[in-house]
Amino acid sequence: MKFGSLAILIAMAAVSVPAPATTQITFDSQPGMPNAEGTIVPMASRLGNQLVATSGVSFSSGAGYVAVVNHAPGCVNCTPTSPNIIGGTTSGNALSYSTPITAAFFNPANPLAQATTDFVRVLGDWVPLGSGTVTMNIFDVAGNLLGTVSDADTGPIGQGPELSFSMAGIHRVEFFSNNATVGFDNFEFANLMFASSAVPESGTWAMMLVGFSVIGLTLRRRPRNLRLVAKKLEQELLG
Repeated sequence: MKFGSLAILIAMAAVSVPAPATTQITFDSQPGMPNAEGTIVPMASRLGNQLVATSGVSFSSGAGYVAVVNHAPGCVNCTPTSPNIIGGTTSGNALSYSTPITAAFFNPANPLAQATTDFVRVLGDWVPLGSGTVTMNIFDVAGNLLGTVSDADTGPIGQGPELSFSMAGIHRVEFFSNNATVGFDNFEFANLMFASSAVPESGTWAMMLVGFSVIGLTLRRRPRNLRLVAKKLEQELLG
């Protein structure tokens, strides 16, 4: 096969690679507590590391977990995915929309091993206050800040703020509202990457294949030199 044909095939393979899948968590798989800030969060509505073994993500706040809240019963236009949202918690186990929420990624097969992703998104509830902002801070595995995004908590009922960030190496995100009224829903992230099983991206594979092809062409053009190198190695091994 000619080098030009190989390059064309590599380019076609890179283009045909499917987009990475995402996981979306709607928080509707467990009971939601009443939407009453300051109320002690029932055990059944406490979400912490229950999703690590299945989705590879844990949630925490002031009490070490977040509160799953039945946001607005009967109002389908109040919540991105009805009925539940999540809110922060105080160290005293009470629901608190003023306390930041943290989500971190881990290897589902080994919950002690940190994981990363290259895309995260979360939505605010759909009952905007008309003022204030929501913010998400993004960190890597070493705790370094990768970036910050914000959105306004304004608009009519049925629309709400959206926070999203794309960058390789996202391990942990922290999100909150400065008006202390926003709950969050539809937490979404792309495929997780693990240190022990990192796979090169399609572009990297293409470059590697091109490099191997160039090496092969070079070796074919220098058979005599290759034989001399092999003979030298044989002599050194035999002493």
